[in-house]
Amino acid sequence: GNHTGQKTVKRVAKRSTAAKVTPEELKKKAEETTLSLSHWLKKQEEMEKMLIYHKGSRDPLVLPPKKTVEARKATPIKLPPLALKGIAWDETEPLALINDLVVKEGDTIQGAKIVKIDFDGIAVRYRAKKFVIKLIEWESKK
Repeated sequence: GNHTGQKTVKRVAKRSTAAKVTPEELKKKAEETTLSLSHWLKKQEEMEKMLIYHKGSRDPLVLPPKKTVEARKATPIKLPPLALKGIAWDETEPLALINDLVVKEGDTIQGAKIVKIDFDGIAVRYRAKKFVIKLIEWESKK
């Protein structure tokens, strides 16, 4: 029985060193999170579209669609200057540092509501539009 005992000890020791996550694994995890985040956002948008549609069909005060489209074209919605400087990731209450202010999910900053905080970025809603601000801004700049 002594022999197998040694084997398990070795295996356990090996496993604990493997617990250190490699950069590749981290990257993969981050990508998965980003994917699920965008998937979640898409779902939300679809739900919102349905809501707007229902509201629109019932409300006699809705402007003809043509006018609203023109108005929208004239003023593309731009996010107010939100500089995402850091994220304090925590399962229960993640915090983000924006413009030197610490915000949590549900907070509003510069008129933009923090919808979701992830460890690599945040999702905000501004004028009924969703924006995702990544923590690694410099990567997207080509």
